[in-house]
Amino acid sequence: MPVSAIHAQDKLSIDLAAIRNMHNELNGLNISSFYHFNERLSAGIEMNRFFPITRIIGEERTELSAWDFDLNFHYLCPLYKKLKWYPIAGISHTSEKETIETGNLLYKATEKFYSANAGAGILLEWGHWAPHVEYLFTWGKINQQFLLAGMSYEISWGKEQKKKGKE
Repeated sequence: MPVSAIHAQDKLSIDLAAIRNMHNELNGLNISSFYHFNERLSAGIEMNRFFPITRIIGEERTELSAWDFDLNFHYLCPLYKKLKWYPIAGISHTSEKETIETGNLLYKATEKFYSANAGAGILLEWGHWAPHVEYLFTWGKINQQFLLAGMSYEISWGKEQKKKGKE
């Protein structure tokens, strides 16, 4: 293995995406940042904010919202030219807040739990930009499915940036 393959690329990507929790039918915003260890492997921290939704069934009013914090790993596999797919693996910490109001009674609950993440994504490299779509399944206390669509911006510095300038 060449020594240059061991060194990091000095690349970081910042992502912004819409996310859907299909289990609870919650919509949210995903903000994440990934460090690229090499051309294929990256790891990142993701924050998902699922906005409150209100459901009314009979006289019961329920409001549900959530926060997720994830540590995920991606391994990019080329499909065609700038099109790549990637498996996803990681862990997640979820904090769900539920408020139930029935008549004069008010019940508030916060549930916190960890889950394991697995899924896949596809992206199109477009200069420093990369539109992407992901499907993720988490299992733990509650099994859930997520669909995410967003845009990444890649920032490079160090040796690779200098090399590109010489060409």
